[in-house]
Amino acid sequence: MDMIVKNKGKFLSSLLFITLYLFTNITFAEETLVFSAPPRESKAAGIKTYAPIAQYLSKITGKKVVYEHPGTWPSYTSNMRHNKYDFVFDGPHFVSWRIKHLNHRPAVKIPGNFVFAFVSKKNNHRIKRVNDLIAKKICGEAPPNQGTLQLYSLLNNPMRQPTLIPIKGWKNIYRAMIADKCEAAIVPLHVYKKLDPKNINTRVIYTSRPASGQAITVGPHIDNEDFRKIRTALLDKNGQLALKNLQRRFSSPPLIAAQTSEYRGVYSLLQTSYGFDVY
Repeated sequence: MDMIVKNKGKFLSSLLFITLYLFTNITFAEETLVFSAPPRESKAAGIKTYAPIAQYLSKITGKKVVYEHPGTWPSYTSNMRHNKYDFVFDGPHFVSWRIKHLNHRPAVKIPGNFVFAFVSKKNNHRIKRVNDLIAKKICGEAPPNQGTLQLYSLLNNPMRQPTLIPIKGWKNIYRAMIADKCEAAIVPLHVYKKLDPKNINTRVIYTSRPASGQAITVGPHIDNEDFRKIRTALLDKNGQLALKNLQRRFSSPPLIAAQTSEYRGVYSLLQTSYGFDVY
């Protein structure tokens, strides 16, 4: 009888230990939040840029926030569609998409607007307007870059679309066009104004509608009180310190508060030009 009681006690102790272990690990998993951004840089560069923000968010929320480098664009977009990210920093078309489909809220953003310029060489008399780009070679960033998606949304007939020459780096894109590797280039307007401020060598054939700057959005797992706390904290002195590597990476002044209304409708670029949707 004593042996039965003793064994029963051991069994109950073991059961209690297993229950506590599972509960602890489940709680830990629920308390771990994920910050991510597009794979525009290496994993090491991503950690340098975004890990300090995740660490700061951990202090603000009292929950563990980790930075996760997505590795590839397909992984990034798949994880996003399945709502696996609690905090994300990226461009206005993705920000807008998450607001509409995942109930994300924009917290802070890079000041100013995104405006893209389609430019051609002045001595290229074949390219003077957007329709002249049909079936031509265009230098630009690979999709889903916003500027490239702007081009595809304007010339959305597959039989009439230009051939994209994907090149990384705005200056490299511009220089490739000057070297006649393509007949036009897509670059941010503010970059173009620095490269050819007096339009000596090139002409602008189209400028896109302005879209608000890149932003950090917060997912629906964060309640309203914590969201307000996060936004306020990211805008204070310590928050700007956590964001300093991001500012350097994108040559940005201090980030400012972002509003949902600023990103209305921009998501359509992803759905009409990139086949991006919920699944």
